[in-house]
Amino acid sequence: MRRGASSPCWRILAVAFLGTTGAALFAASAAARLLVVADPVPPRADAIVMLSGAPAERVPEAARLWRDGVAPLVVLTREQLPRGAAALRAQGIRLPEGHELAQDALLRLGVPPQAILVLRRRAQSTRSEANVIGRWACRRGMQSLVVVTSPSHTRRARLLLRGAIGSDIALAVRPARRARFPTKAWWRDRRAAKEVLNEWQKLANYWLHERWTLRPCGGLRRRHLAATAAWTRGASSPRACISRTMSQPPINFPPTNT
Repeated sequence: MRRGASSPCWRILAVAFLGTTGAALFAASAAARLLVVADPVPPRADAIVMLSGAPAERVPEAARLWRDGVAPLVVLTREQLPRGAAALRAQGIRLPEGHELAQDALLRLGVPPQAILVLRRRAQSTRSEANVIGRWACRRGMQSLVVVTSPSHTRRARLLLRGAIGSDIALAVRPARRARFPTKAWWRDRRAAKEVLNEWQKLANYWLHERWTLRPCGGLRRRHLAATAAWTRGASSPRACISRTMSQPPINFPPTNT
């Protein structure tokens, strides 16, 4: 009697365990896939922006988009100097920075010097990098940007950039094709596991804090934007030059296949 009465309880516990395990496995398998977004590439944009970090992964994608004629300009950002760099420079030792390595690789892949722009202000995080890009894009009157970054970084980068550049600038975020990021059984790959866990931790910080502090155009004040808008309307402004370049692309721009 006692054994028969306890049997349904064990069945309920077994079903609950299997259901919980299945849900956990489903959530784990989706955790990596949900980090990756790939927006459609527009036929034409004002600039291709390559975020700092992992130049070996991101440079080939930025160069490919430029060769496809997506935009006439590749924009690089500058990272904060690592610890110890200032002390080495004081001794006359200067290690190459990430944007310098990326610039050299872009040149070797056929992107000419005049098509590469390095933003002056340094960024300490993806959030500050988004603010730097937002200020530059609004000051120069950009209307459309294609942003290249690593696959696991795409969703958070898009969220931060959308808040920092505002809704008036079209944004397409593209994952670097050559990056190795397994979305299946990612927990078996030590590097992928670190990326997934790190990105979800930072996404939680975005939803809890960063999203409420982002401002369009990187927080630029309206009077700065008004003065910049008047300047960019001039015939000699970078925005006008880019528009002329886009309307009459150079002969080394092959047709875009998107």
